[in-house]
Amino acid sequence: LQTLINDYWFLSEDILDSDIYYPLEGYMYPDTYRFASKSVSIDTIFRKLLTQMDKVLEPEKDNIKNNKYSLHEILTFASVAELEVRRPEDRKNVISVFMNRYEKKIQLGSDITTRYSLKVPANQVLSSDQYNTINAYNTRSSTMAGKLPAGPIATISKDTIYAAINPVNTGYLYFISNIQTGETFFFENYNGFVNKKNELAKVNGGY
Repeated sequence: LQTLINDYWFLSEDILDSDIYYPLEGYMYPDTYRFASKSVSIDTIFRKLLTQMDKVLEPEKDNIKNNKYSLHEILTFASVAELEVRRPEDRKNVISVFMNRYEKKIQLGSDITTRYSLKVPANQVLSSDQYNTINAYNTRSSTMAGKLPAGPIATISKDTIYAAINPVNTGYLYFISNIQTGETFFFENYNGFVNKKNELAKVNGGY
């Protein structure tokens, strides 16, 4: 890892945090890759994926360096948004919600981070105790107010990365999706969110 940090400008000591499950999570760009043989080394594979991430990030290098968030934080925001909603066009607003909540020191409150922290499938029903588990990734925990997960929780598409580097400015603090249609609704206040949640309760299985 230290050698890779030295070789790639976008890797930093942030990935060495002992709370991180997989240090290169979110940094290796998701794509189709071809290698000469099955005997390819792990180092070669990692470098191939990191080199592609370099190409994705290079056009935004100045914006990354001048950003108020570190790249590690940017990729963390982006990775949670990547998994939270089905439609790619909604992710920019999801990122805005999370950044607004982070700035106001409100828990991000993402169920996705709870599942990642516990390493359980997306369709597994969680208990209230699980949602409240104290973990460096679980943003549902009350201990995570004003904090981000320890690091990215998924591979991330280019558009979502760019949306986190250049976030839209909204007043949104809440969002909820229609599980059946994939449509996501955004709100600046809790009452609007609760009303839509109640409206969608049946199609969302009570959630």
